[in-house]
Amino acid sequence: MQLLPQPRHNKHRPKLSSEQALEEYHIRGIEEKRNIDIINSEPLIAKKPYSVPMEHQITPKLMELGSHDSFPSVGEREKRNSRKTASSENEEKVAIFIDGANLFYAAMHLNLEIDYTKLLRSLTKGRQLLRAYFYTPVDNGNDKQQGFLLWMRRNGYRVFTKDLVYLPDGSKKANMDVEITVDMLALAKYCDTLILLSGDGDLAYAVNAIAYQGVQVEVVSLSSMTSETLIDVADSYTDLDEIREEIQK
Repeated sequence: MQLLPQPRHNKHRPKLSSEQALEEYHIRGIEEKRNIDIINSEPLIAKKPYSVPMEHQITPKLMELGSHDSFPSVGEREKRNSRKTASSENEEKVAIFIDGANLFYAAMHLNLEIDYTKLLRSLTKGRQLLRAYFYTPVDNGNDKQQGFLLWMRRNGYRVFTKDLVYLPDGSKKANMDVEITVDMLALAKYCDTLILLSGDGDLAYAVNAIAYQGVQVEVVSLSSMTSETLIDVADSYTDLDEIREEIQK
């Protein structure tokens, strides 16, 4: 007995008796079971393999290439460079400011001929030297002085000069306190210690201002030619006569 499919929501469907309803329920159960058996007997369709996106395949490989295990030498080199940088950062940085005229007269008083290469070595004492400035008045007609200043420029010094001014009384003058003061204040932020070779008391105010910034200031000069005010504001003072053995030719 075959039943035609009936509309699911047919309001005009004839009403069945209890016996007819039971028979229809039984037949419908047999049909549903048959459909399930047919589905189970059909061969399974192979599922399409899941494809991994290209970026998910490449990224792990790139991570492997960047690892220290793949390139151990890269990791070691970076480690060495970082250690070197840390060491240089911790090294004390110094800058040297030399009042050329003041140092010249002090050396002449001591009958001392200065070796300026040894002078840098003695002043830095193994610390990192940022700059060494040398300030001096010049006589453009003095060829010997010009040759000396050229040697200084080529051997680690930044040389700043000012022409001599001839006064009516016949004396000469070339004060460079302003240049020294400006340069010391400008460089103070980049170093730990400033070393001043001068005994000029006019520089005491600048030295005191730099000391208040937390920068150590060392003064080196001949005691008999040094202002007491300058010694008082400096963090340390060294008499030039005490290091003559280290700096003489």
